[in-house]
Amino acid sequence: MIQSGHFSPISSLSPMTNDVTRRGRVRPLYEFEIEEARLVFADRLPYERIRVHEFARWPDALDRLGRWLKRMPHLETHNAITLGYHCFFPVGLPETFTRPDDPTGMSWLVHELTHAWQFQQLGWRYLWLALAAQFREGAKAYDFGGPKGLDDRRREKWTLHKFNMEQQGDIAREYYIRHRTGQEVTAWLPYIKDIQGTA
Repeated sequence: MIQSGHFSPISSLSPMTNDVTRRGRVRPLYEFEIEEARLVFADRLPYERIRVHEFARWPDALDRLGRWLKRMPHLETHNAITLGYHCFFPVGLPETFTRPDDPTGMSWLVHELTHAWQFQQLGWRYLWLALAAQFREGAKAYDFGGPKGLDDRRREKWTLHKFNMEQQGDIAREYYIRHRTGQEVTAWLPYIKDIQGTA
């Protein structure tokens, strides 16, 4: 199933608020989320069209079903899914900026926004490519090889588009965390320029 980001431990479930219905809560991006997302996507996303669906139970249920069908162990994590410009999370995301590497916050959202960016680039084909990578590679579908893998691929003339859909999401997520925490991002920059259209 679309295992877009197993980042938030179940113990960190956000409490439901009174404005959440049985179907969850749907909202546009918060202003701080747009500001943070621009660090990765610049103006290459229609931020006003993105909708965040919180407290949606079905992404976790779909993940459990997929793991059961593939005879994989159950993980104590949450699963998010992005369909077009709609990002579905089984928990509520922070309403204010926390920290860049918060697994339940911006870094998780950046991964999912990468799928919205892919949808903008490829249409619904991105969904098929994401599913294919997950069924073919399982948990390894997210592994891009770290900075060495990025440097090695660039020497082989790779662009971001040569990585699978989940690797692209994690490249963007890891870049965001490293950039915001003042770590080295040299290996990531050519691929982020691919996203921003400045390569």
